[in-house]
Amino acid sequence: MTKIIKLLIVCLALGLTSCNTWLDVEQEDSVMEKDLFESLDGFQMALNGVYLNMNSSSSYGGAMTMSVVDVLAQYYDCSNTDHNYNALQSFQYDSDRPVSQFSSIWQVAYQQISYLNAVIEHCDEDRDVLNDTYYGLIKGEALGLRALYHFDLLRLFGPLWSNKEAESIPYMKSSNRSIQPLISADSVIDCVLEDLAEAADLLRDIDPVVTEGGRNESGGDAGNDFYYRVYRMNYFAVQALRARASLWAQDYTNAKNYAVETIQAATTDSLFRLYYSDYAATYTYDRVFEPEILFALYNSARGDACYDTYFTEDLGYTNILGMAAGRAESMYSPTDYRLTRFWEGDQPVGSDEYKFDLFIKYEELSATGTTASEQWNRVRYMIPLFRLSELYLIAAECTGIHEQNVAEAVEQYLNPLRRARNEISLESSITISELRDYIKNEYICDFIGEGQTFFYFKRNELQTIPNGASGDDQAMALTNYVIPLPDSEMDQRE
Repeated sequence: MTKIIKLLIVCLALGLTSCNTWLDVEQEDSVMEKDLFESLDGFQMALNGVYLNMNSSSSYGGAMTMSVVDVLAQYYDCSNTDHNYNALQSFQYDSDRPVSQFSSIWQVAYQQISYLNAVIEHCDEDRDVLNDTYYGLIKGEALGLRALYHFDLLRLFGPLWSNKEAESIPYMKSSNRSIQPLISADSVIDCVLEDLAEAADLLRDIDPVVTEGGRNESGGDAGNDFYYRVYRMNYFAVQALRARASLWAQDYTNAKNYAVETIQAATTDSLFRLYYSDYAATYTYDRVFEPEILFALYNSARGDACYDTYFTEDLGYTNILGMAAGRAESMYSPTDYRLTRFWEGDQPVGSDEYKFDLFIKYEELSATGTTASEQWNRVRYMIPLFRLSELYLIAAECTGIHEQNVAEAVEQYLNPLRRARNEISLESSITISELRDYIKNEYICDFIGEGQTFFYFKRNELQTIPNGASGDDQAMALTNYVIPLPDSEMDQRE
């Protein structure tokens, strides 16, 4: 135990990045890794290090949620040729900045996977350290996170699913970092779903989220090991990822089953629920719609690391990620909660010559009074990764488009979501084509800052997508959906 404390002190002294590279220390001294996993505290520290590093700007704290992949989704106006993201938004993947950004995404992801593999391996090698509950939670979460990282690497760097037998990425199941072969996209999905099946089996009967919900609160004297489950890769998040991955693989039966089963289980006794009018009127500080979030990052630097880095007008027009002025009003109905929760429209940036709709979902707010402070502190550090609304859209797509039961899709899944956003319900007599457009628009309107929309475009192989400069349609070459593997990866394979 003393060795663990010493290691933690060293990590804190060196800073977060060094703390999260504890495995690099192991490469120099294998005794350190053995010491790390000799106690429950060590296991928890190792896994917590992974969660902390998910907030990296090259991971889900930036590139994989609100910056790189959302620039590709054409949310922002980066049309000025001096803008730092102009080349990326123009799909110039061989330009210096995009090359660096994608290389960092790749390197950070596989570094995280290596850490997760060490945790997974030691869960079995040091099984006597963990009781059954902690074994299930730690290994289940680690397997779920390993699947998540691989799946998102596949979605970004892998081929279109119509070319699923093509080489894509390596699936790493060992912490030794030896070079693994590039395997086909469908083989990667098989590995993802295999990891998720094991994770679900481990978590199903022991995860408090199943009966108590996200528990976004302190456990007090009981400690927090079984609280704040909304900030962990919990059972419902694993099931949501199974739905997302099955949909990518065009397994619409299982995608719908996972989505519907999770909706039903998660909304039992209102453990989770879609955003709703009474809540919206009371919890005015909540811009992330907390009641429906199944899994989020906890980023205590969200205001500085996210909002001030990407979205504040102080950045100037060549750095800010802002939407073309007036586009937000054209995307949302006037009553839609998202219009005012997510956007501040038509604001000058640098001068009146340059105006943008400012994205304010992650803005740091000032809450005065006990009630307001309590409301704000519940959501202040959240970066959502999985939410109920996506499951409703998956169920609507599988039911209405692939089962061709439009009425059920509208009544059971799409309209409940639209009502939760304060939109007008749709007639159940709409066509499949109209349903497809409504689902696409909900992805565009709902997931900004969360990194899902570009992958929706890619999954559906859309050849017409929005233009970030105006919001109008533009042609999309299918080749632009496939990001080249980084040179650092290809060089070691020569």
